[in-house]
Amino acid sequence: MTKELKMNLITAPDTLQNDNPSILLVNPSNVDKEQFNGIAKDFKSDINLYLFQEEIPEDTDQWLINIANTVDYIYVNLDQSKRIEWLTGWLLKFNKTFYLTTADHMSYNIINVKKVYDMTQVAEGVNYFEV
Repeated sequence: MTKELKMNLITAPDTLQNDNPSILLVNPSNVDKEQFNGIAKDFKSDINLYLFQEEIPEDTDQWLINIANTVDYIYVNLDQSKRIEWLTGWLLKFNKTFYLTTADHMSYNIINVKKVYDMTQVAEGVNYFEV
């Protein structure tokens, strides 16, 4: 019998302290979310999924900063990130950050070379979030 894997969905202002691999999705589009759900079946262990969406009206910027410092991986959809644009460079400085953008005129690759075109590339790049 195979063990059923568990995905913990965590949003502001909550945190979860355990040994599961953790990923922070920052402003994922609906397509990003669908792709993430599609690859979740290939996860090899339980995972903590932190979700930040800037359309949430409460003040969550400090939570985002705190969580970004603690998770194993970060995915940022820069095209969806308007209110937190001031945090873009800081989020990209982490070696654990992957980002998606269609803004080819912006030189994000100077700060971070982990540009991706879909969520599958992120999952494959980190062996489906095994830590």
